[in-house]
Amino acid sequence: MARTRRARSPVTPLQPAQPDTGSAGLVAAVLIAFAVTYVALQVNSLTRTSATWDEPGHLAAGYAALTQRDYRPALEHPPLARMWTALPLVLLGARIDVSALDHERPEAVAHPGPFEFGQRFLYRDNDADRLLYWARGMNVLVGLGLGVLVFFWAREMLGVAAAVFALAWMAFEPNLAAHSALATNDIGLTFLLFGTTYSLWRWSRRQHWRTLLPFVACAALTPFAKFSGLIVFPIVAVLLAALVRARTISVRQALMVVGLIASVAFAAAWLLYGLRYQPSAAAGWTFQLQHLPIVRDAVPNLAQAVGLVDHLGLLPNALTQGFLHGQSLVQQRTAFLAGRYSAQGWWYYFPAAIALKTPLACLLMAIVGTGAMLARPARTTGISRVFLLGPPVIFLAAAMSTTFNIGVRHVLPVFPFMVVLAAVGATSLAARLNLKQPVALLLVICALGIAEVARAYPSNLAFFNVVAGGPKGGYRYLADSNIDWGQDLKPLGRWMREHQVAHVNLAYFGTAVPAYYGIDSTLIWGTTIPGVPPDQVGAPKLPGYVAISTTLLQGVPFEPRLRDFYKPLRDRVPAADIGGSIKIYWVDAPWW
Repeated sequence: MARTRRARSPVTPLQPAQPDTGSAGLVAAVLIAFAVTYVALQVNSLTRTSATWDEPGHLAAGYAALTQRDYRPALEHPPLARMWTALPLVLLGARIDVSALDHERPEAVAHPGPFEFGQRFLYRDNDADRLLYWARGMNVLVGLGLGVLVFFWAREMLGVAAAVFALAWMAFEPNLAAHSALATNDIGLTFLLFGTTYSLWRWSRRQHWRTLLPFVACAALTPFAKFSGLIVFPIVAVLLAALVRARTISVRQALMVVGLIASVAFAAAWLLYGLRYQPSAAAGWTFQLQHLPIVRDAVPNLAQAVGLVDHLGLLPNALTQGFLHGQSLVQQRTAFLAGRYSAQGWWYYFPAAIALKTPLACLLMAIVGTGAMLARPARTTGISRVFLLGPPVIFLAAAMSTTFNIGVRHVLPVFPFMVVLAAVGATSLAARLNLKQPVALLLVICALGIAEVARAYPSNLAFFNVVAGGPKGGYRYLADSNIDWGQDLKPLGRWMREHQVAHVNLAYFGTAVPAYYGIDSTLIWGTTIPGVPPDQVGAPKLPGYVAISTTLLQGVPFEPRLRDFYKPLRDRVPAADIGGSIKIYWVDAPWW
């Protein structure tokens, strides 16, 4: 009797079946198209904005480390990512003077933060735009590399169609795009953490020294992009444990990998800090911040531990003291969420920020992809489920346990995992609908997402999805680097020239210099520009235009009794909206 052949069900993502990875020619064409599109979009975006709060400090510190072997400026961050962005400045011959720091007390150098030193470096000693463009371009390359990693991981797991879908998202995802167009360290951390996960996944499938070395390098260097990258060590431990449990590797292999990472990280610590314990060449100059009451009271146990490590000279002084300084700074900072204020933050702040600042199509597909992976038996998803879900969950959980709620950028490493999960979700949906050719569905989902992102471009930093009211309405929900990071002074100057506005009253939340962008202004209450004496900030000249950064409009940095100072203007319709972060009002008479 002849057997009847069963109809095959559609192959669902992450099954052991070999996915269609496409030809080499197709892959090359897709990557070239992505690179051209991505770079064009990013260059157009990065040349339109002024420096954000943190960029001057990062650039000054990175350049001082590269050219002077001085690690004192902007102590609270490690040097790797900032040295990367400062590389072109060496060729440009930027000017910097660190000698003034020799005569300052270490606590005075640390606690005013990087802002005054960085602003002087960028806006007074050099041409800010010239330096910014080249430095930001270095992070565009990092974003480009991140997109390539996402493409190859999605291609190996899901096939070329899903990989193209993921790559399209990487070209337009506004949060990743915003921070790869800035000379900061968030995209560097994101690249290294994602690279760590992907390269470990590859090594687990093809155990060879050529696959092991990229993993060890990424894992060891991740903490030196940003101190929050220390979370890479528990993430790697969880992933290695999962591989041991699945009998993919042995306990001995796992311990060997841990030892390699620890050795490379220890060597990198000394190499990145110039093979010297002291933070500079100035004789007898070291940080001892553990003795300051403001530090000791904020993180007493850490202060004691750092004091011991410093006493033994186990690590460079700027490394240990920088970590201590950064941890003391993040213990208490006013957070804003949907009209509420808190010095302790909210455990759900980062999930809420992700929900508000992710394009809906990507967010929904990532949720579908997560559900699809969790619903399937482990034998069909293999170890990939742990690798795709584990790192972002651990990173997000660590961020949720802190009180430092000032920007979705602090969980930026979650986003490339969301993009891959969105590809899983889209292909799962196509399989559920029994589509033989899922490309049309993938194109429709991409088109919907890109249409939403286009509402904010080129102001990617201020992107909010339609649920939050788009980029012009996002300031009602979030503040600070979520929308208003000082980036729109340059567009403000452009608006003034286009509308023949000679003068503006400016309440500015940032570190850039208005005069550099041709802005004639009266600085009014709340302005935070470093180096501006308090007696130069006061009442506006009325009648006239009043331009207010949205963080100040919501009163976030103000004392509680002053938070509603600008509320009468919040209730008005602005005459103009600059990039989502500055509102302009015509005001005839005092509102206070």
